[in-house]
Amino acid sequence: MTDSAQTKVPVLAKLSSDKVFCYISMALLLFLPVAEIITEVLIKAKVKIPNMRLYPSYFQPYIVGLFGGILALAVILNIVSRIVNGKFKLYAADIFFFTLFLFMMLSCIFSVNPGVFAGGSRFYCERPEIFLCYFCLYFAGSMISDPKLRKKLLTAYVIVALIQGVVAFLQTFRIDICYCLFASNRVSNTTPYGLLQNTNFYGTLSCLLTAVTSGLFIFSSKLGRSKVFKWAMLALSLLMFYTMIASQARLAWIGTAAMIFTYIVSLIVMRKSNMDKKSLKQITTDFIILIAGYIVIIIIALLFTTYITSRVNRITEDTVGKVGDDGFGNGRGRIWKAALSSVPNHWVTGIGLDNLAEAFREQPGWQPGDYVQDKGHNEYLHTLATQGVFALINYLAMLIYSAVSAVKAVFSEKDDVKRCIIWLLLGAFAAYAGQALLSSSVMNVAVYFWPVAGLLAQRTKPVSFKKK
Repeated sequence: MTDSAQTKVPVLAKLSSDKVFCYISMALLLFLPVAEIITEVLIKAKVKIPNMRLYPSYFQPYIVGLFGGILALAVILNIVSRIVNGKFKLYAADIFFFTLFLFMMLSCIFSVNPGVFAGGSRFYCERPEIFLCYFCLYFAGSMISDPKLRKKLLTAYVIVALIQGVVAFLQTFRIDICYCLFASNRVSNTTPYGLLQNTNFYGTLSCLLTAVTSGLFIFSSKLGRSKVFKWAMLALSLLMFYTMIASQARLAWIGTAAMIFTYIVSLIVMRKSNMDKKSLKQITTDFIILIAGYIVIIIIALLFTTYITSRVNRITEDTVGKVGDDGFGNGRGRIWKAALSSVPNHWVTGIGLDNLAEAFREQPGWQPGDYVQDKGHNEYLHTLATQGVFALINYLAMLIYSAVSAVKAVFSEKDDVKRCIIWLLLGAFAAYAGQALLSSSVMNVAVYFWPVAGLLAQRTKPVSFKKK
């Protein structure tokens, strides 16, 4: 290696280190809600900006796209520095980053309706640069292995939970900063939507943030936090749980159930692990306390609100006599049928990146003005229809790899701090993956999931193509 190359490597390595990835990711996660508050305050104050007509979520796609570009530059610098260093090792996270990007681009290039994404709705659609941001966040998460940096990243989730939770809680008392862009989506004017303009979007985010804050409470005894922090996390997790219920997004119930089930199974399995039994007992006790808190919140919601009862009644209306019908799942049956009908003709590259509406237009008898839907209301089915069979297989493989890696680490990791951080993240991962069965990916929610998937895809063992 030449002298010039030797001087370049440290510089490139520093510009694309785990710290850089951590701080850029934190900046994005925090800037989204802060920017939205500023936007809504400006709208409320009727501040006019030249050549700009502000509305809620106006800056969200710009922020995600900008940080996607910054993260992409860091990813390129990281790969170049590893190659120049002469010790390049390929990890599973690297492979998934490239395959995710490849299938996304193929779907975009061979789209039936090129250049159109989710009907053109700026904050609803996921353009290529938005997906690039997702994949870079996944890459960034996989780079962050230092427990101290992981704790800092989790701190960003806590701050976001506090901001979103307080705003959503005030909305249950009809106190809004500005106005809801999709007011028709609200079941009532006390249904919170946080800073996301849609109650289902908030249901997804609050489900994920409930899982993160709950995990921080459950594992506080091993993460070296103070008693004040521990009980503050319990209070914050219950606040998020309450606003999640208040959002009346039933998809969030599935996600929370998936998280609880994951903890129950893992706590049983961990009895045979190498973890100290006293520590495991404390974690189990805190988990039981958390569940008791959830039950109290549910009782309060049942006694003083209709958040739960109205949704239970709606579930009955959406399912009884409608299984296999278009009306099943609040119209999801109709959406899923259209999505599946497009697969035989577009199974290789999909009907087009975030272009599900075209699946409706291709149905026999469809006429202009008939019903279309831009999102699949099932992330897995949406990926299948819009990006194709291979893209779905790749996406599921990425998720499975993250989950399996996490399970192995939780069971075998000797450092309790590292173990509990991964365990916490596994609970959040299960929550998002569970609710994704009924939800749609949107830019200002999905950005909070992709770092979690990356954090679980640890770079502990490089991929080897040599025959043993």
